[in-house]
Amino acid sequence: MVFWMFNSQAQTKGNKRVNDAFGNWSFGAGINTVDDSGTKGKDLFNFEENWNTTFPLTVNLDYYIDNQWSISLTGSTNKYVSGKNIDSTGIVIEGYAADYLAIDLAAKLYLGDIFTSYAFDPYMFLGFGYNIIGAYRLDPFIVDVPVDIDNIPNDVIFYNIPEIGKFTLNGGAGFNYWFAKTWGLNFNFTGKVGIPSGEFKKGPNSVSNHAQFSLGLIYFFRLKRDLLMKNRLLL
Repeated sequence: MVFWMFNSQAQTKGNKRVNDAFGNWSFGAGINTVDDSGTKGKDLFNFEENWNTTFPLTVNLDYYIDNQWSISLTGSTNKYVSGKNIDSTGIVIEGYAADYLAIDLAAKLYLGDIFTSYAFDPYMFLGFGYNIIGAYRLDPFIVDVPVDIDNIPNDVIFYNIPEIGKFTLNGGAGFNYWFAKTWGLNFNFTGKVGIPSGEFKKGPNSVSNHAQFSLGLIYFFRLKRDLLMKNRLLL
């Protein structure tokens, strides 16, 4: 009932995203940070140890199906560097930085019609993705058995994490703030649940549930109806 009321209201009031035009799109670019600390949000704002923000590029493309729904494709890069807590297992050792790459697809439900002004346009979303985390080495917080550090190889007292690629189930929320007709600011939070597979079902970083925040600019544009119709006739 509530969803039907919001949908009916959007149809009568109109919306800045979708009207009588075909091909409503937005393109965005910005920065991101990845929290792979495994603290489950308890130490969320420990920027120094938990947030990875090296080469943090994010780009995304949204296609707006109607007033309330869009399909979003996002690509992001980052890097795990020395001193960062990974999975509450250990700290990345200097000289063993790991590249982070993610591609995510999501369906977004916009809630902007709740507000009288369309400048603030929040949304929530569900989707899936694939991310690759490069090989790195951890200095573990706890060694499972007592060891004589002077008489064993480094490989025994350090965790060597191989490059891992895995699918993730994603969910989150965010908002667009439109400060001009076609330009806006986007903030996005994504929680990613890793799906373990193969030889990586056990051990450090086997699942690698993590969170990702992004902030960027977005540009909204339309492909005009008459232009598309003309191209269709030519075809």
